[in-house]
Amino acid sequence: MIARWVLPAGVDRQVIPLFMGRALRAFADGYVAVLLPVYLLALGLGLKDVGFVASATLFGSALATLAVGAWGHRFHHVHLLTGAAILMACTGFAFASLSMFWPLLLVAFIGTLNPSSGDVSVFLPLEQARLANASEGGERTSLFARYSLVGSLFAAIGSLAAAIPQWLESMGGLFLLYGAIGCLIWLMYRRHRSRRSENLSG
Repeated sequence: MIARWVLPAGVDRQVIPLFMGRALRAFADGYVAVLLPVYLLALGLGLKDVGFVASATLFGSALATLAVGAWGHRFHHVHLLTGAAILMACTGFAFASLSMFWPLLLVAFIGTLNPSSGDVSVFLPLEQARLANASEGGERTSLFARYSLVGSLFAAIGSLAAAIPQWLESMGGLFLLYGAIGCLIWLMYRRHRSRRSENLSG
């Protein structure tokens, strides 16, 4: 039922996990974009330090995206997606446990945090390549439009959710939730890989 509503006719249902992963990440990115500066200031970091951390997240994501474009073809896409999900989980849990500037800066550079309103993580090119392979012609345009719409809607929901749980700000629960979402995405992609293997063997 969900596949009929989300996917254009003729598109393989194997891309549903990509939509679900995009929705979960967009939700997390939505509230991170709002609360990340507030959280860092609450830890005692100065305005310049907050700017450096936010810039490190974008710079690191840009380098990771370039690396995937240059060498990603050497690895199976599912391994790259599950690896990115593990990195997302580690990023959230590390941010929840750290409070010093330099460790936070390092995690921000290596990790998957996104302080902008759009998805700039390493997930994006990996998922878009799979979407392109799963469709053709007019279906591809429709599929990408729906993929973008899902991301925008859930990012907006995440931004709205940032106003609700104030206790997350002081306890680091914001990033624990971010890490938990990374774990959920990892399980989802791992299950997707298992199902795909079963289909190929059958």
